[in-house]
Formats: sequence, structure tokens, C-alpha cells
Amino acid sequence: MDDKKMMIHSDIDPFRFGLYENWRAKIEDFELAVFLPPNQKDEALCKRTYFKSTWHVDPEYAKTGKLKRESDVYSFGVVMFEILCRRKAQDQIYLKQSEKGLVHVARQNFSNGTIEDIIDPILKEETSKRSHRPIGGANKDSLYTFLKVANQCVAESQDQRPTLKVVLNELEQALVFQVSQVCLCLCVIRGAYYLNA
Repeated sequence: MDDKKMMIHSDIDPFRFGLYENWRAKIEDFELAVFLPPNQKDEALCKRTYFKSTWHVDPEYAKTGKLKRESDVYSFGVVMFEILCRRKAQDQIYLKQSEKGLVHVARQNFSNGTIEDIIDPILKEETSKRSHRPIGGANKDSLYTFLKVANQCVAESQDQRPTLKVVLNELEQALVFQVSQVCLCLCVIRGAYYLNA
């Protein structure tokens, strides 16, 4: 594709992610993708009445028909929250709290400072045990960075959402926090081993 041609996937959900043979992630199923010509603004009027997964669809796009890059950012943010919570966006536990599902519950909890209440209990437990176990579990800075960017992705308005480039940078920073903690722990373990040897 030309460098200037842009594509909006418009149907990102957990089932659209796959792995290459070398374990690198890829996005699949471009059946509903919209390709924009190089001279067009980065949005398209694309009124659709059927969505495979309404829980991952940008509400502004569903309402106005304006499909933008930020619509994919929203969908990706929903997937990020599903990963953190280890539940589908339409899980009954969230629908009891809000008919809008996980995203609405996550945004409320984030603004109330109670976002950790909806994180997968195993992940939360691993994070709190971090000080007792040198390797395993999520680093708190890594987890917070991931949560913060996921929350930004699912902002109500398309204009309030970050670009995918910003999302990628934030996720890379979360990975740096996670990896640096593991490396530090390995150095401490190796140091202790050599002192005791």
C-alpha cells in the first residue's frame, strides 16, 4: 500500500487478533475495513446498521456514522480492558451495573479511583505479591500505565482519544516498567547467589 493511503479496520475485537509463526501479534479479518484515498481527511461517512460486536463499536461512530481512526482506538481500548479484567465486555457482571457493559463500568471506576476493583483477581493478587516474589506478576507502574492508556482509548468523544502512535508509546513504556523490574530482580538474585557462593 502507498504510505499515504490509510485504512480504518472498523471491527476490532478480541477475535481479530492472531499470531504469526514467530509469536508476533497481527490483526486479522479486514472484511469491513475502509480504505481512504490519500487526499481525503482521516474520516469516512460509513453508516452501517449491523455490527458483529456492538460492545466494541465506537459509540460516536455508531451514532453519527463518522468512522475515524479514533474509532479503532476505542475498540482497542475495550480489548485492553477485557484483557485486564479477563471478562468479555458484555459479561453479566458489568451489565448488572450498567447496560453499556464493561467500558462504562471501567470509566466510572477509573474516575472514582476504584479501577483495581474490576481487575482480574489473579492479576491483582500477583501484583500485590510482587514484593514477596521477585519474578512474576505485574509491576504496579506497568499496570497503571496500561490502565491509564486503556481509559484514554475509551473516552466518549473521538477527539479526546489518543492516536494509535501514542497508545503504542504508552504500551512500550508499560513494557519497559515490567521488563526493568524483572531485570532488576534477576540482578538481585544473581548478586545474592554470588555473595552466598
